[in-house]
Amino acid sequence: MVSSKQPYVIVFLTDQQRHDTTGVHGCTLGLTPNFDRVAQKGTHVAKSFTCQPVCAPARACLQAGKYATQTGVWRNGYEPHRELPTLANYFNDAGYHTGYIGKWHLASTEHHGAVPRDLQGGYQSWLGANLLEFVSDAYDTRLWDQDGQEHQLPGYRVDALTDAAILHIHERSQTKQTFFLFVSHLEPHH
Repeated sequence: MVSSKQPYVIVFLTDQQRHDTTGVHGCTLGLTPNFDRVAQKGTHVAKSFTCQPVCAPARACLQAGKYATQTGVWRNGYEPHRELPTLANYFNDAGYHTGYIGKWHLASTEHHGAVPRDLQGGYQSWLGANLLEFVSDAYDTRLWDQDGQEHQLPGYRVDALTDAAILHIHERSQTKQTFFLFVSHLEPHH
């Protein structure tokens, strides 16, 4: 059962973003004011490293809390061992509603867009794509829900994913249930 004291948890993952491209980390160009504000007002991990420099292995390490050799994803194109608990499983067990929005990259490469339900890492709500960069473009965002239904979102891809996250947060706040939301942007990948 969720205590009213449990916090809402939202994770924003940007893809291949160097730390020094954000204002909160010293960039003086003013490119990331919203990101900087969230970092300053939320929990900010200022110094961290990735267990793997390659996309899918790094994502598997993050989702499972294990090294790539333990997840089964030691290079792109592999799926994590299905018995591994993920962040979603731990939050589900704690009574949270779990949601995922954005790029997944943890299903085999035969799945470009829709991710089969059993490969969605235990997330209860889902709006994602396995290889987002292959099924969408900067102004053509295509994602699939937990049932495999395709959704085309309007606007620039980063804005579209963020708008979907805002909608998800609004909908979840109406239920009064504590939630964990993982938002995985593709940008600034390219």
